[in-house]
Amino acid sequence: MAETSTDKTFDTSGLKFGPLWMQPGVTAKNLAALYFASFFGIATMSFINTSQPYVLTEIMNIPLGEQGTLSGRLTVIQEITLLLLLGPVGALSDKFGRKPIYITAFLLLALAYFLYPLASSLAMLFMFRIVFAMGVSANSVMLPAVANDYTQEHCRAKMIASCFIFNGLGLVVIIALLRGLPVRFQEMGIDPVTAGRYWLWVITGICLVVAAVLAIGLKPGAPEQLGKREPLLATFKVGLKAAKNIRILLAYAAASVSRGDLSVMSTFFTLWLTQVGIKQGLDTAEAAKVALTFYVIVQGFALPWAPIAGYILDRIDRVAGLALAMFFGAVGYGSLFFIDNPIGNWMYLCALLIGMAEMTANLSATSLIGKEAPERGRGAVLGTWTWFGALGILTVALVGGYLFDNVSQIGPFMFVAAANFALMVWALILLMRRNKTPAPALSD
Repeated sequence: MAETSTDKTFDTSGLKFGPLWMQPGVTAKNLAALYFASFFGIATMSFINTSQPYVLTEIMNIPLGEQGTLSGRLTVIQEITLLLLLGPVGALSDKFGRKPIYITAFLLLALAYFLYPLASSLAMLFMFRIVFAMGVSANSVMLPAVANDYTQEHCRAKMIASCFIFNGLGLVVIIALLRGLPVRFQEMGIDPVTAGRYWLWVITGICLVVAAVLAIGLKPGAPEQLGKREPLLATFKVGLKAAKNIRILLAYAAASVSRGDLSVMSTFFTLWLTQVGIKQGLDTAEAAKVALTFYVIVQGFALPWAPIAGYILDRIDRVAGLALAMFFGAVGYGSLFFIDNPIGNWMYLCALLIGMAEMTANLSATSLIGKEAPERGRGAVLGTWTWFGALGILTVALVGGYLFDNVSQIGPFMFVAAANFALMVWALILLMRRNKTPAPALSD
């Protein structure tokens, strides 16, 4: 029988939180710690790119015409590091538990944000970006791993949606509060370089607080795996072997596209708008503030869409949900082609479409892999899934950086729009092929 997400069989002994049912043994404190980390998770991973135009312009003195390629190269270094670490991180979390890996993630992010604005050369900037990538690798795997560990199947998409709501809310709140800090610091008489350093050091403090909360509140280990620890290599191989399941392979491809969608926004969206603002006469701090304002608006539109998308995705086939998500992505990112002034009024409509696209793509991809990943070795499968996400970001960085500096500043967005469309077609083909498979004959 075809898989559906309408099965209501679940264990009522677990914690109930609104429409969500947790696995037995998950406490309110554990759930609160996960949501706290979710609130700061995407913001702490994205802020380095959203603040990067300021760092490159004021601290590193990089010409505007070279910033697209350099931003792409920094992302490439980050994603190569992620590609090397994501699988082992997932396997390590299966072996030693989620908690120590999750705590380490935010400690590494704190160190990276402290060092990044101290770079005095491109070599140092690349080295500090590797430290940042180590933290991102652990954070990227642990959020979906813990969320999928905690929840029961019938409300998996809604659980992921709730984490993404906290992701988006945190991103909106943190960037909204911090976007104007360089301007405020300079108004206090602080020079632009020091103002930029103080700006990033605020995030250092935030990361340290999150690490402390995880140490206090997160449940040790994986709820379904505390007594099933396998050799590290054995659990790592699970992620690679899982691709024999066509739906997991599709989820891996979805990770590439959905993470590429997020990357193009954090790497090139604020860079594009910052450069437009500078060309229109704004100083760097004011241009960065305008760019981050529109970035906040994108995430702000995504927030109210998250529960709607989660509700829909829990009531349709996961592959159908992915096809719908990719349709939103193709339309959302493709809409930027028709904009004349990217800091004008039409950007609000594009921000609405992109926000819906981002949220739906990540929800559908995460709920699909959560459904298909086996309980045993789930961390390794999710590590491989995140590895494919890193591959998508790497591709967007390489292709997008070249397109941004050499073809058109909207080139990276058209590239991801095409990728969303291609994955939508694949998902629809899988659905049509399965629907054409004849049902087994009923016995008399």
